[in-house]
Amino acid sequence: MKKGIRLSAVFTPGSLLLLISASVLLASGDPRTENAMGIPRSSYGLGSAEYLEGSNLLYSLFVDTPEHIWDMEEKERTLEHLGIAASYIEERAQEYQKEVELIYDWQEAEGLSGKVSVDFAIGDEEDLTGRLDREIAFWVEELVDFEGLMEEYSAQGMALLIFVNHPGTSYAIVYDGTDHPKESIVFFAGEPPAVYAHEIFHVFGAHDLYRDAEYSHKITDYIQKTYPLEIMRTVLGENGKRHEEEIVNMVSPVTAYHLGWIDEIKETDEFPQLKRKGD
Repeated sequence: MKKGIRLSAVFTPGSLLLLISASVLLASGDPRTENAMGIPRSSYGLGSAEYLEGSNLLYSLFVDTPEHIWDMEEKERTLEHLGIAASYIEERAQEYQKEVELIYDWQEAEGLSGKVSVDFAIGDEEDLTGRLDREIAFWVEELVDFEGLMEEYSAQGMALLIFVNHPGTSYAIVYDGTDHPKESIVFFAGEPPAVYAHEIFHVFGAHDLYRDAEYSHKITDYIQKTYPLEIMRTVLGENGKRHEEEIVNMVSPVTAYHLGWIDEIKETDEFPQLKRKGD
């Protein structure tokens, strides 16, 4: 299982969004260690999906389970939501004068999808994440040619998207600088496009900005007041509305800074914990 920092959850109607890894502590005296809860991971500049700039690959891997085998209509629905998320990300990058291309469409780009099967049921068992992560560790090493695909497409980064056709808790497995640099995301069924974008941002260095995740309440309350529709704070729209065909959330300067789209933000003066690794 990959190492990183275990983060808390965002609730959406009918689904729970959770970014998961094991825990790693920052050095003593680091200004980001504001309290026991508020220890952010910092994957900025690390991993197979290093910076959100230029061309980056998203490889879709569909997992058949004893309960469900993917059909083409279901796979195309995930592709539709992925397309909405990719367009949203590219457009937000342009707002910060950055050029981003996400190459994801496995119907057009050769070699960007695959299919595997697992022999265990997908349910609410406590060990599900562990079992699935062990499979993922094998897939990223033996099944998906990260280096070859990145060279073929002249890509700067790559993430593996793992689709499980069952209700569950979507999460990203991110690199913390000490373990495996090949990053991946697990998407369970029924997620809206905003969840896709939220999780994709994670593997490029974005942090959760909602309460009881990475940061103290002082920071998350500031985010809620100043940037209420920030996508790393919520995947819902105004009045808690869930959007299935569009993304209405914003990318605030805080997330743009974590993604490497801008070099500095005023918030780090008041909240040093928000600083990127190395800044």
